[in-house]
Amino acid sequence: MKKNYTLFTFGLIVIAINSFKAQCPTPSLVTASPSTLCAAGATTTLNATASGASINWFTVPVGGVAIGSSASAANFSINPSATTTYYAESFVTGGSTTNYTYTGALQSYTVPAGVTQMTITAIGAAGGTLTANGFHLGGFGASMRGVFTVVPGNVLKIMVGGKGFPDPSTSGGGGASGVSIAGTVAIVAGGGGGVDFQQPTYANMHASLLTAGNMGGGSNPGGVAGADGSDAIYSTVNISRGGRGWNFNNNGSFGLNGTSVLTTTTVGTFGIGGGGGSVGYGYCNCGGGGGGYSGGGAGLPNSTGGGGGSINNGTSQLNTAMVGTGNGTVTIVISGSACTSSARTPVTVSVGSTPTISATSGAICAGNSFTIVPSGASTYSYSGGSAVVTPTANTNYSVTGTNSLGCVGSNTAVSSVTVNANPSVTSSTSNSLICVGQSVVLTASTSATSYTWNTGATTLSVSVSPTVTSTYTVSVSNAAACVATSTVMVTVSPCTGINEAVANSISVYPNPTSGLVNVILTSELSKNSTIEVYDAIGKLVVKQTLTSELNVLNISNLDNGIYAFKVLNNSTLIKIGKIVKQ
Repeated sequence: MKKNYTLFTFGLIVIAINSFKAQCPTPSLVTASPSTLCAAGATTTLNATASGASINWFTVPVGGVAIGSSASAANFSINPSATTTYYAESFVTGGSTTNYTYTGALQSYTVPAGVTQMTITAIGAAGGTLTANGFHLGGFGASMRGVFTVVPGNVLKIMVGGKGFPDPSTSGGGGASGVSIAGTVAIVAGGGGGVDFQQPTYANMHASLLTAGNMGGGSNPGGVAGADGSDAIYSTVNISRGGRGWNFNNNGSFGLNGTSVLTTTTVGTFGIGGGGGSVGYGYCNCGGGGGGYSGGGAGLPNSTGGGGGSINNGTSQLNTAMVGTGNGTVTIVISGSACTSSARTPVTVSVGSTPTISATSGAICAGNSFTIVPSGASTYSYSGGSAVVTPTANTNYSVTGTNSLGCVGSNTAVSSVTVNANPSVTSSTSNSLICVGQSVVLTASTSATSYTWNTGATTLSVSVSPTVTSTYTVSVSNAAACVATSTVMVTVSPCTGINEAVANSISVYPNPTSGLVNVILTSELSKNSTIEVYDAIGKLVVKQTLTSELNVLNISNLDNGIYAFKVLNNSTLIKIGKIVKQ
């Protein structure tokens, strides 16, 4: 039992990876893209750079548990439900050991961040054993160890050889174990040859420690590098061929068990020893050759098969024969101290919500402006160009908005502005020119239902007796509260120079008139006299010098209405009155 245990221990394939302690810089170029999300659960991508290290992501500045990790400068996706600050911390993995055992399939290993060197030990599988007491033992696999330069992120392809399959009369050779780095063969440990029941010893059946291009070892040195082992002398009787050399590109067949069959030749494949075959009606009793970088040849009748050849492209080699007594194995050991950055670098992802926009509506009177008052966002855009609008007819304006996080509103608000018509109003006076002490009647003409004079009167007509020239205003409003105004001026003269007899001697006719008015003066007044005509608001509209006793005043160009007039002689007022144009 002790002997068997020791042999099993030696059958291990170990890959030890040595890394120097990487420096762990504070992560830089820490970003979130996008940094603002408009809905909880939306996706953003974190990214950080730390040369020679990987990134752990946290939601706290110190302590806590990482929410995940990524390679340097690689994207890390998250879906935050609320505004969150994330922290990037660089790290280099510490020491660890990974063992690989026989599976019959290709396996892989990715070099961690910060690892630049590794020591690989590969051990080939043993050939098949015929008896339980160990009397007819298959050859043992070789052990190969070397130091290799790697790059973080390199993918190692690993094949672990299987032990040769035993048979009552013959057994297959053991499979080789090997590793490639970035597609290049790094190390191959050949498997041991198989035996037949005639051979009580296992001398010369072990995998050999050969370099690339050499043939497999064994009692029948028929193996050739990279090809089937064979023995030309016995090829006509279909004896077994030896194992093929190891070709890493043939991923599907490396590392399988050797076999023993009872009918015809079994050809060794990549990484597998050939099986013992039969001749005619009897048994060949030919041990299968071991697989390796170069395959061992199959045994002659009643003889053992050769062990597979090995290759080691590493430095600081330690290569030993007769180690692998069972299936091969691979172990990866990362040595060195782990480190993390002394500080974490933060980046904040803001999570908001899509705002709902609203806007006020209202009514204005024609000619006025309306100010739209929006809500729900921080900044707004208006279809009318601004919040202040002056429509001439009923109009709908659209309003969109963006909140402080840059999220555009989920809706477009509508502001409806109704334009109400203004009322119409005119005002007139019964006489726009009066003497002090006289009265005049002011009259408003409008369709409005409410009216107010600046005298305080609320009737359509109002009597006033101004002592000085005055302007009167009437304001009217309709049901929509739209307001219009009209003004009228009453000119007041002291009339101190008026002689009643002289005034009565002046005739102005016809009155009403359609345009031409006769002005009759006495001969004394026909010199240095003028007539002035004023409209309803007191504006001087006609002024004419009176040069004779009979004068014609032409007001045909004036609108129909009531006009005031006054006659002056040498600037002295001598008559006032009104003319109706119709």
